[in-house]
Amino acid sequence: MSSRDAPEGLDDLRRRLDEIDAALIGLVAERLDVARRVAKRKARAGDRLFHRDREEAVVAARRDAGAALGLDPELVEDLFRRLILASHAAQSVILREARADDARRVAIIGGAGAMGSFLARFFAEQGHEVLIADVATPLTPEAAADAADVVVVSVPIAVTEEVIGRVGPRVRPGGALMDVTSLKEAPVRAMLGSTDAEVVGLHPMFGPSVGSVHRQVFAVCPGRGERWLGWIRETLLSQGAELVECSPDEHDRAMAVIQVLRHAATMAFGRALRDLGVDIEDSLRFSSPIYRLELIMTGRLFAQSPDLYADLSLGNAHRGPVAEALERAVSQVAGVVRSGDREAFIREFRDVAAYFEGFAERALVESDSLIARMVERM
Repeated sequence: MSSRDAPEGLDDLRRRLDEIDAALIGLVAERLDVARRVAKRKARAGDRLFHRDREEAVVAARRDAGAALGLDPELVEDLFRRLILASHAAQSVILREARADDARRVAIIGGAGAMGSFLARFFAEQGHEVLIADVATPLTPEAAADAADVVVVSVPIAVTEEVIGRVGPRVRPGGALMDVTSLKEAPVRAMLGSTDAEVVGLHPMFGPSVGSVHRQVFAVCPGRGERWLGWIRETLLSQGAELVECSPDEHDRAMAVIQVLRHAATMAFGRALRDLGVDIEDSLRFSSPIYRLELIMTGRLFAQSPDLYADLSLGNAHRGPVAEALERAVSQVAGVVRSGDREAFIREFRDVAAYFEGFAERALVESDSLIARMVERM
């Protein structure tokens, strides 16, 4: 038997794995280098950090290519999503540096709070001078507004209009007044009435515990003017945020579903568990992944401020119809369950399933991915 025909030893195979790994690392480095060159082109063109449609098409193509070679598509997707995230991180630095000559003075009113601190850090990372004014800071909101190019109001909903009334008249001509309140109709109306400066309503659709704006959604409600609207668009898009532009009315109607309805339903679920005397820890011994996920989201809600959720829910002018719809739905479903009528249950289920047709399959795929990751941590 020639040496060429001899079976490979374990050490030989391990050396080959080492060679492949070294080649993979080299290719990752080369990919990141190309990604940085792409970022320089994006910076010159004023383009955003990423386009979700393009990204999803890339991932789908890589899944198909992997499957054709007998690889697990989930493994391939995980690999490429990690590579894409690394590319985003490298590109965001270049896009941020490209905007260094556009440094502004940004005042965060409420900058000592959780979201205010997040925004202060974000704008500072973009190279802007940040002024922080809060109830206990030497710098007053009025003085901060006098000195800034852009004034961002980040205070509790209950005092937002009052604070806007104080700082709005102090915003310099040619400047901008913005807010990040979870409701938009009243704050945008108050901003437009308090100043002649440009006005933009913003709503970060995430909490301040996130690490960055990357892949986070901002609702953007144009109020008055184009210059600073364009500036905040470019600032957020360059760091990978996703923007949804809408009117204040459209925003608050959407929040009536996304916040008011969702939070009320979660509160009702939590209340039912309480009223039944369910031992949460004991129930987790029997929990399915879906129940655990539902319980985690319920517990997350009740770990936060009741004042915040009261303002979100009760301050929304469109809360009435969604509360009535929730009451009817719970009553109807509970009635069917109580009756023990199998046919009525199936009719009810199919009626709602028809409404979710087209989304349900996607929901299965996405929830399976979430559940798989959650099970790994259980």
